[in-house]
Amino acid sequence: MSQFGVVFRKECVDNLRDRRALSTALVMPLLGPLMLVGVFFAIKDAEAKSRTPQIPIAGAEHAPELVRWLSQQGVEVKEPPADPESAVRDGTVDLVLRLDAGFGAALRSGTPAPVEIVCDPSRQNAAPLLERTEGLLRLYGQTIGALRLMVRGVDPQLVAAVAVSRVDVGAKDAKKALLLASLPLFLLMACFLGGTYVAIDVTAGERERGTLEPLLLNPVAPRVLVLAKIAATAVFGLASLVVGLLAFAVAVPAIPFDEIGLDLHVAPRVAFGYLALFLPTALAAAALQIVVGVLSKNTKTAQATLGFIILVPVLPGVMVTLFPQQPALWNCAVPFLGEAILSIRLLRGEDIEVVHWIANGGVQLALAGAFTLVAARMFGARMLTG
Repeated sequence: MSQFGVVFRKECVDNLRDRRALSTALVMPLLGPLMLVGVFFAIKDAEAKSRTPQIPIAGAEHAPELVRWLSQQGVEVKEPPADPESAVRDGTVDLVLRLDAGFGAALRSGTPAPVEIVCDPSRQNAAPLLERTEGLLRLYGQTIGALRLMVRGVDPQLVAAVAVSRVDVGAKDAKKALLLASLPLFLLMACFLGGTYVAIDVTAGERERGTLEPLLLNPVAPRVLVLAKIAATAVFGLASLVVGLLAFAVAVPAIPFDEIGLDLHVAPRVAFGYLALFLPTALAAAALQIVVGVLSKNTKTAQATLGFIILVPVLPGVMVTLFPQQPALWNCAVPFLGEAILSIRLLRGEDIEVVHWIANGGVQLALAGAFTLVAARMFGARMLTG
């Protein structure tokens, strides 16, 4: 076996015995699917509130026709709390519809009838019911307005100057991409997190344990040692990536998304596409982590620095989510930004130009090579002296 193979095997075997390294590589990627389960139940709850809304109505006796109409629209009318403001503020109810005593008189006289919605718009879980309630009240107002015009012999269509309709030209998988938008971010983080403890253990950890000097006494070139350590770190990062992909591939079909009208799955094309996209990223991440480990004087310093570096792939992903960008040669060549852009496009089922693949992968491989050279120059006696 070559010198590289011996060192590589040693580092892999040693870290397979390390529970921290294994838990980081194999357990952390499972957080993504667990979060997806939480998102599913949140959407299901919102769908239930919109489909069969439960609306407490204070003063229902003042507008029996409105209450009857709301019931016909599928609304379950509930008894109002004694203090609507306090109940909404405390989260006991999402909102309360309050009808004034003058509602009927205003409606009969042809003036706007007062309706109050006691709500807290800052509460996200109440937003679906609030939107549904406002939509129903607008529809009721439009219906009453149309009847008034018809009584006066006016065609209601005369006041509808514009007829708006949507033409959906989005990709068939675009809705899936909205729900699985966190998938690329979790996979990108897996490339870093999977090899974090390995990188620390094979650099700063060996320095603390005093095993670095005996290792350097062996007739092995520093660059071979560095390459083997980077390869071992990359293997754990890739293992974390594969576990994350498998977890999503298993979890997505197991979650009954059909209950909320969605047909979600992680197609093999998408899974293999992510493997190809993040393979150079895992190499660059491993090389960067080894550089940090070589420059760190102890494991605490390395952990603190690598904990900060994990923000490097996160920030571009957040930026792409807030400010979507079309793939171009320049942004695909920006490390971690290119992955965020291409991964979203891959998830949407849209084609990716070969030149964009090459630009992103080439830059990441070049980055991995540059970090490897830096680590090779710093590795060795300099670690012992400084």
